[in-house]
Amino acid sequence: MFVAHKYVDSWGKRTMTSVITSPRRARFARNWTSRLVAFGEFIDGYDLLVVGAAVLFLRPAFGLSAGEVGLVTASAFIGTALGLLVFGDLSDRFGRRTIFMVNLVFFVVASIGAAFVQEIWQLVLARFVLGVAVGMDIPTSHAFLTEIAPKARRGRIAGSLPNLMWLSGAIVSVLLALALQPVFGNETWRWLFGLAAIPAAAVLVARQFLPESPRWLQAQGRLEEAQQVYDALGLEPPKPEPEAPRNYRTLVAGGAWRRLAAVTAFFAVQAFGGAVATVAGPLIISSIGIGVSNTLHFSLLGFVMGLIAVSLGSLIIDKVNRRWLGVWTCLGVFVAGVGISITGRHPGIGLVICWAAYATLTWLGPGVLSWVWSTEAFPTALRGLGSGIAQCVTRLAIALNVFLVPTLLQKYGITVVAWYAGAFLISALIVVASPWLATTGVELEDVVASREAETG
Repeated sequence: MFVAHKYVDSWGKRTMTSVITSPRRARFARNWTSRLVAFGEFIDGYDLLVVGAAVLFLRPAFGLSAGEVGLVTASAFIGTALGLLVFGDLSDRFGRRTIFMVNLVFFVVASIGAAFVQEIWQLVLARFVLGVAVGMDIPTSHAFLTEIAPKARRGRIAGSLPNLMWLSGAIVSVLLALALQPVFGNETWRWLFGLAAIPAAAVLVARQFLPESPRWLQAQGRLEEAQQVYDALGLEPPKPEPEAPRNYRTLVAGGAWRRLAAVTAFFAVQAFGGAVATVAGPLIISSIGIGVSNTLHFSLLGFVMGLIAVSLGSLIIDKVNRRWLGVWTCLGVFVAGVGISITGRHPGIGLVICWAAYATLTWLGPGVLSWVWSTEAFPTALRGLGSGIAQCVTRLAIALNVFLVPTLLQKYGITVVAWYAGAFLISALIVVASPWLATTGVELEDVVASREAETG
């Protein structure tokens, strides 16, 4: 039988870190821990991407200008950037489980609040708070999944699984928009925002039964608790990481800054271009004048192709050289983006093919690899913060994309997609210049050890 331990945390409160108190709980933890942690990305995907469909109804309901559309769309991403920076660090200090429990309360409150706003400034505020909640969850869940993943499946668990969940959330947001539009018309956006509270509340309850990250417990010197969680999850304890004080300078000391810069730049730049196939997609497609329903179907196509790509990618991400997978898929997305800018002038089957290729290649390579690399690069004591920094810059890049898109579309039309696709050429160059990104089959502690060697 597993016995839960109590300890006094940094806030002076007695808390439970390992809720595995029986064989039954152990079976639950083994079967559901990675899924329930990753399910936070379903909520993230729904809440962040639903605004792409919602603005199609918000614009006529409130008579929004292009600048206001950009502000509403970008507000959640700006809030996410703040949440990532602050709570990535806090998850390293106080534990993964504590933070990813608290964040869901924010989700529920912000989702309900967004459904009942009467003014645009209120919606911007509600979306900002929701973004902060997303920022709490991402680095925390991201670090947790990386820390419980065996090396042979780390790409699948830390990269493919959360992105499958994220895309599933995005797909549900579009399907709901299609289903609710005939009933609620321009008020559809209220239901799209409010319904997000339901899965967030459900996951909040289910996560009560999950343990703390065993690697985090091990890094805190709580070896007995860590061993119990490893046993419950059916994992072999890894060899200890090189001992080092928890110092922010570790992220930039010696040659470590190169890794921080590489994973941050790759994540942000590919996301800046990748937003074409996600949150900015409905605005871009609607600019060619095919109507709300057809626009939503185009958006749905992109998400479905992404889901298929991540599913197929999960079969190879732990078997092929991840570095070259990143290079070739980035180049492919660039070509598809140029194709969209050309075929979009006269919409037809060519546009459908190029749009599907853009989404597929984005999610087959860079969209998932960025998640894997941005946690592999950092030691356990700073993994949440390092990942948070990379994701923070990424969300600001997405916010910049969606803020600029309405204005650029008014001036230049769908040809702007080729400009955004150029980001993937830069992403490919970053990967070529970073040989260490070939992490397939390498133990997480060995990745960290090689990083420590770089710092001298």
